[in-house]
Order: sequence, then C-alpha cells, then structure tokens
Amino acid sequence: MACAAHWMMEQWFGGRPVPVQAVAMVAVDPTRRGAGHGKAMMRSLLMEARAAGAVLSVLCPATLPFYRGLGYGCGGVTCQWSAPPIAFAKPPSIASVLRPADPLDAAPLALLRRPLLADGNGLPDRTEALWTLALCPDGEPADLFRDDGGYIAILPPRDRRLAVADHCLPAGATLGGAMSLLAGFRAQVERVTWSGGPEDPLALIAGDGLRLDAREEWLVRPLDVVATLERRGYPAGLTESATFEIKDSLIYGNCGRYHLEVARSRGNASKIEQVVEAPASMEIGTFASLFTGHASARALWRAGLLLGEEKMINRLQRIFWCPAPWMPDRF
Repeated sequence: MACAAHWMMEQWFGGRPVPVQAVAMVAVDPTRRGAGHGKAMMRSLLMEARAAGAVLSVLCPATLPFYRGLGYGCGGVTCQWSAPPIAFAKPPSIASVLRPADPLDAAPLALLRRPLLADGNGLPDRTEALWTLALCPDGEPADLFRDDGGYIAILPPRDRRLAVADHCLPAGATLGGAMSLLAGFRAQVERVTWSGGPEDPLALIAGDGLRLDAREEWLVRPLDVVATLERRGYPAGLTESATFEIKDSLIYGNCGRYHLEVARSRGNASKIEQVVEAPASMEIGTFASLFTGHASARALWRAGLLLGEEKMINRLQRIFWCPAPWMPDRF
C-alpha cells in the first residue's frame, strides 16, 4: 500500500554533527490514496527513527501539504545556478592546476569536505550511497579533478551544457583552478550548471551571465526536542537562555515548555513545568525552521508563526543565529 526508503546519517548544524533520519522514495498505491496509509507509514518511520537515536528527519518533498501535516518545516535550500563558461575566464591570481582523480574513491574527498561541514550549515556527512549519487549521478562516474585543497567533478557536455556533478572549493587556489577548467569549455558549451548554496563560491566569483535558475527547499522534522537542542552547536562566545513552548500533534512527547541554556557553543535543555518568564510559543514545524537557521526568530515572529514577547524573541534570535542552511544532495 505504501513504501519508503530511509537511513541514518549525520547532518551538520551550528558546527556539530546531528544524527538524522533521511527519507526518500515515499509512495502510496494510487488506488489506496486518501485512506491515511501514507500518514500511518510515515508516523511509524518517525517513531522508529526516534527510537534509533535520530533527532531529526530530513527529506526532499514532492508535495508540501502532506509533510507539513506531519510536522515538517522548511530546513534549508538547494540553489541551482548557471553561467556561461566565459564568466569564469578571469580566475583569481592564484590558481592550482587540478589533476585527474578517481571518482570511485570518496575517502580523500570526504577529508577535503570536512571543513565545509563545520563552517557551513545543513550539509550531510555523506554515506557511501550519497557519495555515489553525487559523483555518479547518471550511473557513470563523473570526471573528477582535485588538488590538496578541494575538488570539482563534471559530467560530459550534453545539449551545449556542462553540468558540475559536485564540488568542494574552499581555497582560493582550488577555486581558481576550477574556474580555469570551466572556462576551457567555452567553445563546446553555452552554459555551466551546478548546485550549491546562497553563497556558493562559483556564484560569488562568476562574471556576467550568472543566473539563479531554481531555489528548492528541503524539509526537516524534529523527533526529540531536548536531544535536538543539545546535539547542535551554537554561536561561539554566546551565553544566553530562553524559555519556549512547543506544540506537536504527532509526537506528544515533544509537547511542553522548555528551558535552554547556551554557553561555550553548547546547549543544555530541559522540560519545565513552571516558568518565571512568559515563554515564546510555536508549532513543531516552526521550531524546525528556527532550529536549522532557515528562518530567524524575528522573521518567524513578524509572520505570526512564533508568538511571545519581543525580549524573548530577541534571545531566540541570538541563540539560533547561523549561516543560511543548504545542501546540494538530493535523495
């Protein structure tokens, strides 16, 4: 009647890895839709993941209303960029000569990518299957080029387009080498396409012709509020506290009032019965967007999704400040 694929992985928020359940390929028999089978299956998956230690569930949705009804909220974005190869014709003054590498050996690439996980927000620590999807998106290995600072993987040109399958370009020299590589295709293709975040390095440095072709949102669903709050990282040097109430119509154990203390980039959370200060209040889907940093506390407050006194909203604003969450992976 209904089926889905799911697995455990880690996704980085606030500079720390958080155990999550990744969900994909959710489907219900067309003749049985509308009878609640999909919701029942998803509830079972969420409870199974919670029991296994996952504190979040993450997925790329085919439809929003169904998952919003299950308590998912927008967690971050995937941006689809494109530019003509000539946009990369003037690389930085320092540029590496990238050497071919084996796309079937992801171990050295994972080491190169690790600093991005800690500095960014929302990137998954890829499993073997995710590495295969990233580097062999069409079933065939991409052409991989790297140096000691990063890498770029490209697919063979098709229909006058060159697709970047994956990239990690944290250093200026590596970025310069990647730009020279892409510019070298200007006689063969009209556009270079790639996935990235709002502050993607190729997008920041590209010249005329850069275009944001699509911006897609992925969803997250908190499974255990206390564990969720204590597993992520927080802004360095911040000492702050906040009290808030969460409503969750699916996982009743998440309902209640919470007190969060943040110090030395760590959070200590607990459920409380009595409060000294009026708590802020939100639904679990709103908490999801606040937790990841996809939406700030003040933005959610102005939208009427987060309720409370302004001083408490400002505390939440400081606690959950982080870079805009994104991930290039789809599953």
